[in-house]
Amino acid sequence: MHAVIVILGVGAVIQTANVVRVLVWSNRLRVAHWTLGFSTIGLLVTGWLINNTPMMAQSAVEIHYMLSALFLPALLLRLYLLFFGSGSDHFTSCEPNMHRLSQAGLVLRFYLSLGKAPLPKWYSHNPLWGPVYLALFFFMILSGLSGLMLLKEAPMLGTLSLHDLHHLCYLVIAGFTLLHILSVFSHDLAGTGSDISGMINGHRIFEVDRAQKIDQTGSQSVALDELLKSLKR
Repeated sequence: MHAVIVILGVGAVIQTANVVRVLVWSNRLRVAHWTLGFSTIGLLVTGWLINNTPMMAQSAVEIHYMLSALFLPALLLRLYLLFFGSGSDHFTSCEPNMHRLSQAGLVLRFYLSLGKAPLPKWYSHNPLWGPVYLALFFFMILSGLSGLMLLKEAPMLGTLSLHDLHHLCYLVIAGFTLLHILSVFSHDLAGTGSDISGMINGHRIFEVDRAQKIDQTGSQSVALDELLKSLKR
């Protein structure tokens, strides 16, 4: 099935920006993403309160448990999609290859230039952050398992302190969350892919710049296959 955009123009030869809106993120992925996002932020906040505010610790613990009841099912759903989903849900959309590595370098250049360098085009997951997402899921699993074991009052696993492990996961996830929010806003501000609204409604917007000859009443259509080829730049 082809996604098509019709462009009207006036004149002979002009530079056109062919815009296409494509469904990239499935409903289940978006549910898992936002549930994980909101519950993770809540868990980070309540985790900090538990360790740093004795007067609020008990209330924070209760909220922490309730949020974990959202976090764990959402994580299981995301892991299911990661291994058994299709398209952008699957872990292969995060795997690095030569093309994505070259794009990752351009994204890193964008960060180092404080947004002055142009962003590359990509279809689904950010080519720099894709592999980081896979590492994040590993730490989320460790956080969930260590939290469940601590709930059962099992503070040690052999010689490993589960409190220390849980705290390490807390630091990693908190650092990722902060950087993720900053990067997404910077991408949406500097790019054209509508990253934030895309994760809300599932659609991303792509532009393919081409010089086209059209008449006053002419039209042009762009196939999705052609769009995907152009994103290999």
